[in-house]
Amino acid sequence: MNIFQEMSLSVYSFKSYKEFLNNRKSKVFLFAIVVMLIYFVLTIIVPFVRLGSGLGAMIREEVPDFELSNGVLWVDEIVQIDDGSNCIWVDTNPDEVFYDASEMESYYAGYINVILMDSEKVIIKNSSSAMQQYRFDELGINFSKDDLEALVPSMYFIIVVVMIITYVVMTMLFFFGVLFVALIGMIVASSMKYQLTFGQLYLLGIYSRVLPLLIKACVSWLPFTIPYFWIINFGISVVILGVVIKGMKTDLLQQQMNQGNQGNHYSFDDRTWM
Repeated sequence: MNIFQEMSLSVYSFKSYKEFLNNRKSKVFLFAIVVMLIYFVLTIIVPFVRLGSGLGAMIREEVPDFELSNGVLWVDEIVQIDDGSNCIWVDTNPDEVFYDASEMESYYAGYINVILMDSEKVIIKNSSSAMQQYRFDELGINFSKDDLEALVPSMYFIIVVVMIITYVVMTMLFFFGVLFVALIGMIVASSMKYQLTFGQLYLLGIYSRVLPLLIKACVSWLPFTIPYFWIINFGISVVILGVVIKGMKTDLLQQQMNQGNQGNHYSFDDRTWM
């Protein structure tokens, strides 16, 4: 049985989980990597591709023409965004400049993030620091919109690196989450008086994460968020484990009845999952 067949069965055929216990560690690890790759594509790659025709086109269309030269900033148009918590105000008219940061602090005391730019300086405030000021003539740099567009290839490289790191981190969190599911599974198995090793429960936990991740990927496309969805997410895995364990126990009892020997103990081939 290949990985994609197992992926499909893990969603709708809980009786198949018993067969998954015979899989090698390498196959199960590869299964988890592929599952996370598909989830990563659906939740990160596809939304990024849907953003538009490309980063370069977005810069050309959305970023106003600007130039920083000899310590003086010029921007083609005034930019003003204010939602009560965040403020971006760019006005490079040389006849109108902002007060210094120390004088502006009181005006934006209730804001979380602030960026103010005039022809001489930039004033920045964020949630973790007080308002700070940087004069352009002290920076000693010249930069324009053309220079920004020239950086697009480098930006794509940085985006690729960030995405790879993001995928690795998401996969590590996946395996950590399965650890939590397996621990809950031990409690479920114990309450049902059915013996499974922690390794077996961890393996079953990996397969039980496929359906919740599929639902989570679909939810990420919604225009709103579902409160405490992480509880629902892991709850589905725990329910799946409970159904799987109950089915295994039923099969064991049926086998014992067929054999006419209540003393027999049924065990799976768990040579690699002790």
